[in-house]
Amino acid sequence: MKPLDLTRFDLNLLVVLEALWAERHVGRAAQRLHLSQSATSHALSRLRSAFADQLFIRHPRGMAPTPLAIELMPRVAAALESVRLVASPRGPLDPSRLHATFSVATTDHAVLSVIAPALASIQAAAPNAVLKLRSADVESALRLLDAGEVDLVLGSGSFAQVPQRFDCQRMHQERFVGIARQGHPALVKRGSKLHMPLDAFTSLPHILVSPRGDTRGAVDEALELLGRSRRVSVTCPGFLAVPFMVGASQSIAVLAERVALQLQATAHLSLFELPVALPAWEVLIIRARGRADEPALEWLSNQLSAG
Repeated sequence: MKPLDLTRFDLNLLVVLEALWAERHVGRAAQRLHLSQSATSHALSRLRSAFADQLFIRHPRGMAPTPLAIELMPRVAAALESVRLVASPRGPLDPSRLHATFSVATTDHAVLSVIAPALASIQAAAPNAVLKLRSADVESALRLLDAGEVDLVLGSGSFAQVPQRFDCQRMHQERFVGIARQGHPALVKRGSKLHMPLDAFTSLPHILVSPRGDTRGAVDEALELLGRSRRVSVTCPGFLAVPFMVGASQSIAVLAERVALQLQATAHLSLFELPVALPAWEVLIIRARGRADEPALEWLSNQLSAG
């Protein structure tokens, strides 16, 4: 592709390109930019001429990016964010005057364990800020971050090993606990905590969080080291329903501690220490490294960490 002559190229067209990428629709992009639809269509024509490519083609749901647009957008997003950072007013950020939409790719675990505890303080400090949450696994989340489609990624577990082009901020450590219905006869109190003997743990029916429907997990690997196995009676694609199934039955489950604590009262649960050793893991905030010093993102990251 021939290099652009910046003396003849209107850099504002990149802002239009960013809006078209985000909205995938000329009309919605025009609304986002506070422009008329005809002005936005004209800008798209100029972009197509400048890059000698259609950039976006008609699609039943709006427009789909061409391969060149997909290739360009990470660099366009990084360039625009650098300009915004340079042009931002100096001095400390005032959250009360912040009018921003933060796009966050996250897991259900992070929504419950990170965003929910911090939401009240975020809303109190920045009443005009908007959190736009979208579900993503590690592969899709990092791709969205590269493309500039999200501002932050919240993840844990499989997110621990990410490429060096991203900035990772560790928030807290998470661990697994057992959950059973309140008053379950297999629970034993030792000191200030509840426990469950290994024999009871392996003989009771388990509910396993398994997005792919597998009937084995980390618990089974830990039990194998002890020469034991468990009985999985239910697999569930997500973890939010699991506490309520446990609270209404004799089944038990293994769940992230912060999630279990959030749902303990609602689902009528007791938490117990596991009779097998499972590794803990880090919960992370991930940003594009070029955006790590943006005041608004830094403020939001600190709010999430404090929550």
